[in-house]
Amino acid sequence: MDARRPGSVTLVVVLTWISAVLAVLGGLLLIVAGSVTAGAAGLTPGVLVGIGVAYVILGLITGAVASRLGRGGNGARLLVSVLVVLQIAGGIAAISTVGTGSTLTQALVSILVGIVILLLLWNARANAFFASH
Repeated sequence: MDARRPGSVTLVVVLTWISAVLAVLGGLLLIVAGSVTAGAAGLTPGVLVGIGVAYVILGLITGAVASRLGRGGNGARLLVSVLVVLQIAGGIAAISTVGTGSTLTQALVSILVGIVILLLLWNARANAFFASH
């Protein structure tokens, strides 16, 4: 029996696609900024372009993962879970190193969103969906 995709998984797919699009757009902006400006925060234009290219590639990979996740790919679910755990760890590291101001707020939001994504990906309905594909 083929389980219908639960709304929680659909929400994670949408969030993953948004992340993919934002990564590609951010990468393109860095590429343009790197080719136009002398750089920011001591980075050379070549470094900005390189980071931009990496972000574009990451965004394209994220889009592919989102597509597979929506079709019930358990490997995609595991990959998204690992990335989210790394996101949470990054948020914890940011809190421990900075601990105040907007960085604290961003880190807390990142951690909270990561926890929500994990809960949505690993609830009983999501487990049934991924087990059936």
